Amino acid sequence: MNMKQTKSEMKIWRFLANFWGLFTAIFFVLNFLKIFDLDQALKTLAVIYISVLSIFTGIKEYNRWVAKKFLSRHNGEIFIILWTTLMVGFILFNAYDPDRYNISGEFTATYLSILGVFAISLKSKNLKQR
Repeated sequence: MNMKQTKSEMKIWRFLANFWGLFTAIFFVLNFLKIFDLDQALKTLAVIYISVLSIFTGIKEYNRWVAKKFLSRHNGEIFIILWTTLMVGFILFNAYDPDRYNISGEFTATYLSILGVFAISLKSKNLKQR
């Protein structure tokens, strides 16, 4: 696979990861605020998002290790900050009014999965830079 095909493939997977991440986050917020009851949809969305994110990250790390010139201009730290902000917000709202606001198990599992994928990717990046 040449560099042009690799960039094109990465754009597709980055778009899918961003799309499913945003879509899933919006559904978690709507469910948390009890605007809609989305428990059933969130089970599916969480699996889809973590799967797409894992595929994207796996392809990215494979390209990092195989390509002679690989430059990642996109930082996963932004996603970690956004999802952490969401988690902290959910925790604060839950602490303020636990009868009204509940953190779903799917959200917690999704957040921890995102952290895990990021941690593995960061470790791979650091090993490659040695």
